[in-house]
Amino acid sequence: MYKAIIVEDDLMVCAILEKQFGRFPQLKLVGSFRRGAEAMDFLADDPDGADLIILDYYMPNMTGVEFLKELRKTNTKVQVIMITSANDYSVIREAMCCGVCDYILKPFTSLRLEKAYSKFDTVMKLTRDTHVWTQEKVDTLLCPYRHYSTDSADDESSYKSSKINATTLENIREYMQANAGKKMPLTEVSQGMGLSTVTVRRYLKHLNQLNEVKITLDCKTGGRPSEIFEYRGVDGNERV
Repeated sequence: MYKAIIVEDDLMVCAILEKQFGRFPQLKLVGSFRRGAEAMDFLADDPDGADLIILDYYMPNMTGVEFLKELRKTNTKVQVIMITSANDYSVIREAMCCGVCDYILKPFTSLRLEKAYSKFDTVMKLTRDTHVWTQEKVDTLLCPYRHYSTDSADDESSYKSSKINATTLENIREYMQANAGKKMPLTEVSQGMGLSTVTVRRYLKHLNQLNEVKITLDCKTGGRPSEIFEYRGVDGNERV
């Protein structure tokens, strides 16, 4: 289980981030702070209190980069995802020099947050489990995005496993497993997961190719037939 804190002075954005990052089962939100100084005090009391910091740039009294510079004086291990409207290259460069795991510009999408979380998860697992660093592991550490897709196009190629985010797939699989035997329209799954219908449909189509999810058509809607999704089990297929 990873521990995360949010450092964001906009209450509305903070609420959105809490909801979005709360969807990841391996991530526990342990604190939310309106100012960088408050977060620094929290980490000073407990240096291991967070594995991930979700950080804004524009905040009262201390910018996100100023926070990062102070943080790195005492803590070089914690990962930071900066989510901000600051699109100036000098800010981006400074944040990168301070070792941010990812940099996301506002407004953001849930799919982009999933991608950032997957990168964080990859980095954490690599640094935790790797004892001998090969070139392949170094390449993955430096460029974990190479197997992730932010393409929301609903076409045949987007169902390929190389376009599937492992974390999102597992979240949707677990949701469908919890509702095994229940026939659900796409909108119900989308609302239950807090994801767009385009994203959910792509992953359900992938699970259908793995024979885990059955898709039928409901022609009683009076208009265009509605797809109905039902979890049927792994059926001997290897998970991706």
